[in-house]
Amino acid sequence: MWGTLIGIAVGSRAVRGIMSQPYTGEFFWGDQSEAFSESSRGRSTLRTSNGSALFDAICHTTSPEPFTRRADRRFAKLSSTVKFARYGGKCYAVAMLAAGQIALCVEPSMQPYDIVPLIPIIESAGGIVTRFDGGSPERGGSILASADRSLHEAALQVLDESR
Repeated sequence: MWGTLIGIAVGSRAVRGIMSQPYTGEFFWGDQSEAFSESSRGRSTLRTSNGSALFDAICHTTSPEPFTRRADRRFAKLSSTVKFARYGGKCYAVAMLAAGQIALCVEPSMQPYDIVPLIPIIESAGGIVTRFDGGSPERGGSILASADRSLHEAALQVLDESR
């Protein structure tokens, strides 16, 4: 799977994002107030899932391999703590988080062009996205996106040994 990403940032803040998934015929977009998806089934408002505990969350990452080379990231502990982990589909997985289908997306190395388009989609759907250190995700790096703040904090505690 692959997607086309277009993002707009004003200053250092992502304000609009689009993700097109040609294979499935889906289109996702968000701004600072709303997020939607469109497909052959029509248009729908995106909403993240809420209230899930870490042990009941579905976690997604592109591949576990980068984490095995960086044991300090503790992905193995996170993946053994959540309900289950799934792999592949980087930008589509983030769209599925915004649609409420999964609860966590963990990526060890994203570029700004990978994440800036997705930030408004996630946040307008009710989710949160930061770097592993809790900082602004717009500059890329190790990224965690979560369905809600409490789940995000719990995952950050597992991923970041210094917390």
